[in-house]
Amino acid sequence: MNPLRAAVVLLFALGSLGAGVRPAGLGDVRSVSVSEEAEVTRVTIELSVKPTFSSHALANPNRLYIDVDGTWLEGAAAAPQSGALGSSLRVVRGGQNTLTKSRVVLELGKAGVTPKVYALENPFRIVAELPKAAPKPDVAAAPRAKALGKVTPPKEPKPAPAVEVEIPKEIQRDWDQRSVRRIAIDAGHGGKDPGALGAKNLREAHVVLSIARELRRELAVRGFEIVMVRDGDVFLELGERTDLANHKDADLFLSIHANAAKSRKLAGVETYLLDTRYDRQTARVAARENGTSLKELSDLQMLLASLKLGNNERYAARYANLVQSSLVRRLRKSYRDTVDLGVKRGPFLVLFQADMPAILVEVGFVSNAAEGKRMASRDFARAAAEGIADGVSAYREQQERRILARR
Repeated sequence: MNPLRAAVVLLFALGSLGAGVRPAGLGDVRSVSVSEEAEVTRVTIELSVKPTFSSHALANPNRLYIDVDGTWLEGAAAAPQSGALGSSLRVVRGGQNTLTKSRVVLELGKAGVTPKVYALENPFRIVAELPKAAPKPDVAAAPRAKALGKVTPPKEPKPAPAVEVEIPKEIQRDWDQRSVRRIAIDAGHGGKDPGALGAKNLREAHVVLSIARELRRELAVRGFEIVMVRDGDVFLELGERTDLANHKDADLFLSIHANAAKSRKLAGVETYLLDTRYDRQTARVAARENGTSLKELSDLQMLLASLKLGNNERYAARYANLVQSSLVRRLRKSYRDTVDLGVKRGPFLVLFQADMPAILVEVGFVSNAAEGKRMASRDFARAAAEGIADGVSAYREQQERRILARR
């Protein structure tokens, strides 16, 4: 297990971000503060050192993250803060992205907001300014605002030039130019953990292992290399699953699961990618797959915000949409009433530890009589495997076209 994942495991065990894992020689994020002015919402990150940093804006949901090298962020500085009514900022929070890099995430409440990120000296601060409204193309607006006293220059030294908001080039180039050839297939649960239980002793662990084996055959025929996370009825910790995928340098990670609900009427197929925001239904699914309570999920959400949600996300979103649409399309050929529950986001432990684009597929509800009966058959396993393989193949083809376009 590499040092970062070892630290993550320790954080969950101790329930404290900084407990015993801070490397020597790091600077501190002294504070993260939010101030509201007439035209902008300003987030200020005060530091004990003058580090290098980078920032990047992401969509769906809209947010900005700022990575600060050689620093440590914990305690009060990491606590979430909300923007005021009418602000472009929903929430700001922070934590460690790696053992030597802190991350501050700004969840934005409005689409189309272009943050301005710059640095100030004495003490060194990183400032993100979020406009509250789009500027109006009225040449008289500036003098009028000055006359009304609405624009008051901050009593700060002249800011350094704005830092361009982008993913570090060496990281982006790696994923943009990386072909898809090795797939890690994770059949959820197993061994002492049967997963969700359906009628006639139907076990999620058995259902998904059958699909995983069919998927291995289907992808191998299409020229992929396969990493089977488990190929028998054995128990693996969530961290072990992604450790194996990371160690084998897989290009994609796919975790296969089957759903369950108190209402036996619920049915359908859904695909998840990682995020920290979730609704009640997603929280229920994540709690069951993570083996955690809802209270523990709340703590997990805070930690995830600082450890993940980086460059993999846009690839994972494309990957998830292709697999979901292909899986539903293929299942409907055999089972016309297959319900498309869509692509969703949630805090799944098995996803956030993956170093590559990763998704979790729920192939149906074992608690639903019709779907449970289907999932007990090999015909369903084959159909599901074909649908998933179609999505993986489509993702590979898109990636190859992107690589050729950049040559």
